[in-house]
Amino acid sequence: MANGTAALQLLPTEPAPDPSASIEHRVGVVVADAVGVIGAGLIEAREGKLDDATRAMGGEAVARVFELKQAAPSELDFAAVAHEHGLKVLRARYIAFGYEHQDFPEVPTVKIIDGLLAIVDRVSAQMRAMAH
Repeated sequence: MANGTAALQLLPTEPAPDPSASIEHRVGVVVADAVGVIGAGLIEAREGKLDDATRAMGGEAVARVFELKQAAPSELDFAAVAHEHGLKVLRARYIAFGYEHQDFPEVPTVKIIDGLLAIVDRVSAQMRAMAH
């Protein structure tokens, strides 16, 4: 399995983050979870078989990121924390899956995080527009 494909399949390996954990850790976990599901969906779509369960998991993962962003302190640079701590969690999962001798696919992973944050920003804008 190519290392890019391996990284995209790093689905959640730990339970939802402990609410008493730092906000940075919680953001890292939910972003890593979302990247894993989105990556799995991208692979399924490329193979012509994106299934409803993966699509639903992706929507739920994006919703968790959105909810955490809404609950985060306003002074938190959510995008910076999402990148730094999401990558940190994903790198740890990459090693835990046994890929420590392969380079971590930073570029595609960052692109997925960027896309995830763009989706969350669009949802936020839509929610603000609906509130007015």
